[in-house]
Amino acid sequence: MTASDTPKTAPDNREQADEDTQAQTVAGEAMTHSQAPNLSGEDSEHGGTPNPAQIIPDDTQDVVDHMEQMERSGQIDMDAYRGERSDDDEPGMLGEDGMEPGDLDEHGHARRDADDAI
Repeated sequence: MTASDTPKTAPDNREQADEDTQAQTVAGEAMTHSQAPNLSGEDSEHGGTPNPAQIIPDDTQDVVDHMEQMERSGQIDMDAYRGERSDDDEPGMLGEDGMEPGDLDEHGHARRDADDAI
């Protein structure tokens, strides 16, 4: 076989050189934190020079800070639902406070409003 008889191989295609994006490579990097960014809220930047054109100031608590604060305190912030009707699976679980006007409790009684009490 001569040099002209050997099959020619195609040149490497840069688009197919994707070892860096393979799942096992990415997972390995994440496990060793070699290239993964630090996702902890401890390193989030706050403060700085106030910018009057800025809509949300830098020192405002962000979602990550809020989630970490709820995790540390052990209390879930339910302010987003304040004033909303609570549709629990168990009727009467909240007592009269969970009833809407016109609702009947498990005994067929209507809610007593403060105006009705004498």
